[in-house]
Amino acid sequence: MTTTEKSFNIQNYLSICLRRKWSIIIPLVCSLIISFWVYKFLPKVYKATTLILVQKQQVPESYVRPTITSSITDRLNTISQEILSRTRLEKIIQEFNLYADMKGKEPLEVIVEKMRRAIGVNVQGGGTQNTFTVSYEGVEPRQVMLVTNKLASLFIEENLKVRELQAENTSVFLSKELTAVEEELVKKENDLRDLKKRHMGQLPQQLEANLRILERLQYQLKTVSDNIKAAEDRSMLIQNQIEDLKKQEIRQPLADPKIEVEQYEEGRPREKIPESPIVAQWNLLMKELENAQARYRENHPDVILLKRKIAKIEPQAKEILAKKESMDMAEAQQKALKMRHRTSSSQSSQITLNLSNEKTINQYTERYKAALLEVRRLKEEEKNLKEQIHLYQVRIEETPKREQEILLITRDYDLLRANYSSLMNKKIQSQLAENLERKQQGEQFKILDVARLPERPFKPKREQLFLIGAFIGLMGGLGLAWFREDMDESFHSEADLEAHLDLPILAVIPNLKEENKAIKA
Repeated sequence: MTTTEKSFNIQNYLSICLRRKWSIIIPLVCSLIISFWVYKFLPKVYKATTLILVQKQQVPESYVRPTITSSITDRLNTISQEILSRTRLEKIIQEFNLYADMKGKEPLEVIVEKMRRAIGVNVQGGGTQNTFTVSYEGVEPRQVMLVTNKLASLFIEENLKVRELQAENTSVFLSKELTAVEEELVKKENDLRDLKKRHMGQLPQQLEANLRILERLQYQLKTVSDNIKAAEDRSMLIQNQIEDLKKQEIRQPLADPKIEVEQYEEGRPREKIPESPIVAQWNLLMKELENAQARYRENHPDVILLKRKIAKIEPQAKEILAKKESMDMAEAQQKALKMRHRTSSSQSSQITLNLSNEKTINQYTERYKAALLEVRRLKEEEKNLKEQIHLYQVRIEETPKREQEILLITRDYDLLRANYSSLMNKKIQSQLAENLERKQQGEQFKILDVARLPERPFKPKREQLFLIGAFIGLMGGLGLAWFREDMDESFHSEADLEAHLDLPILAVIPNLKEENKAIKA
């Protein structure tokens, strides 16, 4: 048996469709009918959507800087996690009696998960816009509307709560940090104060004053050393004079009053009595005061010190000078008396001379003791000055070390102080932002379009379902027509016959019925 091989082109395909039109139409119609009944009996899902505006804070940000700087998407994710929690969704399910057909049949976790999938939160513009939508899908239109509005109100409330809580937490955190920095700052201040208290006199700001005091002490030490040398010289001179007087008292012959009177008459005075140490010191201090006043001002420490020393010994010096003047007057009277008594005996003159010599020795002895006391006092003063000089030298030597210690503490103190000032400014800003949130003057969510009662179901979509049914029916009809054509072995054209016999066709008998139909038409 010879196999019929058919060749196909576009005309063949069209002729096949015409021949097998009912094989295509019937599956298509059946598929559409099935799609209609599927749409008819599938549960209808309704969807309600509300549009929410992210309203910026009413106070300009240049005056009050907000503490929340995250994007809308991030904040919505945080709020959504809170609202879509199991606790919140269970309350909503119980409040609106949702999924009543599933209660008792399915676990509560399954119901909550189904509701979580039915809720949608979408930011318009990919996070760049200031609006977002909240939607909910369900089988009951009114419940869908009420639940959507409830979710929108929860987003608004949660946003206010989150912003207020975050602002409050920011203020609390800054307060704790500020307290910690303040404690560190007080500790550094105490360390700095204790360091200055322990090393008073060695501080860098006292270096110049220490140098001036050291210079003055060294000058005073030189002056005291010179005074000690002068006082020691005076004491040695007085001691020598006392020894000379004692030797004269032992070796001196009887004096002739006539010769003594003649000596005074001739203008030859006796040996000059040495000057008192106190008067000499007073004269020396007066000269030093004149030199100091020529070099310094009246409020200079050296001038003040010299004035104090002069004021201390000036009464004694004046008293000694007054006694000396009275002694000179008494000596002059004695000379006159001796001139009137030239006839006095030599024995009485000798007694008078011995008494005068003994008196002079006593005066010199007192002067010598005063000179020794002055030397002792000046040496004690010299010792004190050397101790003070050593003390100030140590202070000056220790000043660089103290400066380094103070620099380390001051550096940490300055850093802490700058950090404290920064935290204080941030705390003030956070308190303003917290008050702004509490008074609801910050960024808020505002409902622009409330959820309305859905009139048409969201799922299933009728047009899509019919299109899918039509496509399936059409594909099924075409497949059925192709199958029937492939199973058909009859010839429908001359080309099929020529291809099968491999012989040319000499004549074709026309179909008179078809031609008559064509003529009548």
